[in-house]
Amino acid sequence: MQNKTPLSYSRLSTFEQCPQKFDYLYITKNIQDMGNEHTIYGNRVHESLEKYGKTGDVGELTAETREWKGLVDGILNKDGDKYFEYQMAIDQDEKTCDWFDPNVWLRSIADVLVIDGDKAYCFDWKTGKVRDNPTQLQLFSCMIMLHFPQVNEVKTAFVWLKYGQITDVTYQRKHFSLLWNGLTTRFASVQDAVEIGSFKAKPSGLCRWCPAKEICADAK
Repeated sequence: MQNKTPLSYSRLSTFEQCPQKFDYLYITKNIQDMGNEHTIYGNRVHESLEKYGKTGDVGELTAETREWKGLVDGILNKDGDKYFEYQMAIDQDEKTCDWFDPNVWLRSIADVLVIDGDKAYCFDWKTGKVRDNPTQLQLFSCMIMLHFPQVNEVKTAFVWLKYGQITDVTYQRKHFSLLWNGLTTRFASVQDAVEIGSFKAKPSGLCRWCPAKEICADAK
């Protein structure tokens, strides 16, 4: 078997949305995703909240992010070790490794991670519309359990900044195998497509926003 292609939640999401888009972006690399006004805005917000969380310097907050100071303050006041934009990676043997390890297989970044004894809290800032998406939270919980063996419970949450809402799910280590097997089966489908070299297009209404729309023969 060839080396596994480095993956992440976003890459899995791209593949399941349209395998051909995944090929264009990550295998043949015929295109680059330059983002749009929404993703650029989201990146600015993440960067500002990360810097404030790490430094406590209110000067890192901007006119766009000042209203969420209280959210970060609440996290900083929690017990436990706090991490912002915490990078987690595992290799092809599903062992924890460095982010840039040559054998890295799966990566995940927690916007906010708090480790408090055998409990962990993971928060993901969201700047878009409220959407139900358990896969990302499941992946966060599994990656945290792999990186912090003492953690038996992971409380995960999407924080919908513009709507003042939170979507939260708690995961237990006793359910790790069930969660992990469900995720790795989906990641294996990506690897199978890479090995075979088969990436079927899935034309949809999303084609109009795809960075490959000008070169894809199947784009709507």
